[in-house]
Amino acid sequence: MALFTGSAHIDRSSRLRPGPTSRRLRLLLAGSLLAFTLTVAEVGVPFASPAATSAAATASVSEAEQTWVSPVPAMEIIEAFDPPIEAWLKGHRGIDVLTVSGEPVRAPAAGTIRFRGSVAGTATVSIVTDSGHVVSFQPAETELKKGERFAAGEEIGTVGEGSHCDDSCLHVGVWAAQGDKVYIDPAGFFGQEESILLPLSRKPAKEPTGDSTTSGAGAWGGHRNGRIPAAAMCTLDSAPGQMLRCDAQKAFDRMSHAYEARFSSPISVTDAYRDYDTQVILKKRKGRMAATPGTSNHGWALAVDLGGGINSFGSAQHRWMRANAPKFGWIHPGWARQSGSLPEPWHWEFRQ
Repeated sequence: MALFTGSAHIDRSSRLRPGPTSRRLRLLLAGSLLAFTLTVAEVGVPFASPAATSAAATASVSEAEQTWVSPVPAMEIIEAFDPPIEAWLKGHRGIDVLTVSGEPVRAPAAGTIRFRGSVAGTATVSIVTDSGHVVSFQPAETELKKGERFAAGEEIGTVGEGSHCDDSCLHVGVWAAQGDKVYIDPAGFFGQEESILLPLSRKPAKEPTGDSTTSGAGAWGGHRNGRIPAAAMCTLDSAPGQMLRCDAQKAFDRMSHAYEARFSSPISVTDAYRDYDTQVILKKRKGRMAATPGTSNHGWALAVDLGGGINSFGSAQHRWMRANAPKFGWIHPGWARQSGSLPEPWHWEFRQ
C-alpha cells in the first residue's frame, strides 16, 4: 500500500525509494516492537508456559504442608518429577515410588475419595485433601466410595497390578483442586525424596557408648516388635497418622514445637512406628536392605525417620537436631552419624 505525503501524485520511483517519513515510521515501529518484546521477556505474564506455572506452584508449597504422610512406608522415589515444557509434550508429571503389588496405600492427609476406576486402562484412585489438593495414585484400587472421608495415615487402598516401571511402583501426582490443572512436585509435600532402610547385615553388633549416641530402641511393656497395640501408643500431634510410645510422642511433640519456632514448620516425619505386616512388606520390597521382620527399630515405636532438611548432613535443620534433640530425649545413633557404619541423617531414636 502506498504512503501519501500530502501530494495526490507519486511517481513509480518514489515507491521504490522510501522517503524520510517512511523510514521514521519503520524505525518507530521497530523500536516499539523491541520494547514490547523486552517487557514480555522480563514480565513473562502474557506467554507464561505450563512449565513456568508448574515451577511457581512447586515453589508455593508451604513448609506447613510438608507434613503429609508418605503413601507407603520407607518411601523411595525411583523416578522424579519432570514436567514437560509445554502441556502437550511428554513428561513425568508426578513421582514413581517403589512398591510391591498389593501393599497398602495410606492417605497423605485427611480428605475424601474423588475418583476410583480406570484411566487409560490403569486402575486409578484420586483423593481431595482438606488442604485443597488432588492426589492421584496409579495403579491403585480402593473399596471406599466417592465422597467417603478418611484421616491422615489411614489405609485407603492397595497398590494395583502392573505399572510403567521396570519394578512395581506407585505413580503419585498432585495438583490444586481449584483453578487450572497444574501439576506440583509431590516430593515437596513429604519433606524428603527418599528414605532408605538400614541393612541388618551392616548394623553394628554393639552400639557405640556415649550420652548422645547410644540407641534407645528396644523391648518394653512385654510387647513384641511390630505387634504393639494402638492403645499402648499415641499419635504425634505434629505429624498426624504417625504413632510412637506415649512418652516418646510427648517428648517428640515438644521438640517439634521448639523446631517450629526456629524453622516456621513442624518436624517432617516420614516414618515412625512400623507394625509387623509393614515390616514384611518392606522386606519383600527391599530384600537384604531391610531388617528381618520383627527386628526393626521402628517396630518398638521408639524410632523415626525425618525429612524437611534434617535428612541432609550439614543442613541447618540437621545441625539444630544434633544440638537440641538430646534435650528432649531424642538421639542420633552412632551408626547413623556421618562417620558411622551406615550414615542415615534421617534416623533418630528415643532413649529410654
